[in-house]
Amino acid sequence: KESAICVEMMEEERGGTEVVVGLIEKATNSTAPEVDSRLLKAIKSVVRHSDSELRLAAQTLMNVMKRDHSQVRYLSLLIIDELFMRSKLFRTLVVENLDQLLTLSIGFRRNLPLPAPPAVASVLRSKAIEFLENWNASFGLHYRQLRLGYDYLKNTLRFQFPNLQANAARVQQERREREMRTKEILLSKFGTLKANFSSIKDEIQLTIDEIGECLDIVSTKDESIPFGPLDDEEMEEFRSSELRQIRFDSLKEGEKVQENSDNKVIFDALRELYKLLLTKHLVSVQEWISLLIRVDVANNRFRDSTLKEFIDIRNRLQLVKKKCEESGCAL
Repeated sequence: KESAICVEMMEEERGGTEVVVGLIEKATNSTAPEVDSRLLKAIKSVVRHSDSELRLAAQTLMNVMKRDHSQVRYLSLLIIDELFMRSKLFRTLVVENLDQLLTLSIGFRRNLPLPAPPAVASVLRSKAIEFLENWNASFGLHYRQLRLGYDYLKNTLRFQFPNLQANAARVQQERREREMRTKEILLSKFGTLKANFSSIKDEIQLTIDEIGECLDIVSTKDESIPFGPLDDEEMEEFRSSELRQIRFDSLKEGEKVQENSDNKVIFDALRELYKLLLTKHLVSVQEWISLLIRVDVANNRFRDSTLKEFIDIRNRLQLVKKKCEESGCAL
């Protein structure tokens, strides 16, 4: 669809003048903050296959840059950058007029300030400085005028450049350093886990066993709970499975050992063990699982087997937690 639009735009301009001139006029006659993507695509398509159209595009864009309106200059500069980064011939043509382009886009000469509107003029200047920095970084080695222009604005006129490449390199270096530190930390923790895995499991199992002993005392007796005899009316009422479950739960509740002065010590111990399970074992097991998922080791055999064991341990801990809560234990 876009190709058809581009062809249509090109055909519209074939009435006696070169295609690219009309496309540039349309693209720069706008208040939008960016060049219309369809027009930009059409411009690039035309100049890609014709050096004469490319030369005409360079000339037309420089003429548009001379107009007394920063918005028109700004859109023209955006097109210049697109073509500059893609065409050696276009770069050569622009560099030949670099002083004029910088004057019209940065306004560094006092007698030739940037035109209104002021807000767009400020954006135009910033974008031109950004483009010059990027052009110099990418092609300055091959174009002396780029190096000289960049050096003059930065070191003589003291314009502040965004240092995009330097900042990007710094950010990338910082990211690599963070990744290395993270990797070292993970490997260190993995080594600690490997050395203490047996004792970690033993400590968790001890807590599970102690909770089990307490639950044997305070939990519901593990035996079937008979239902009392029901008359016909009650039998009809309890045909519903939900109502039967309510009756079953209420009978189970009645079978629970209630805390009193005789068993308070057991309940206190159970609460402490339950707290240990929640705040230490479940938390640490989840952290170990996270570590094993993230760590990068040469031999995965121990990591994979340990990960499986920790997942099993976590499931057992969650089951014990549920039993504690069913027994009425809460922090």
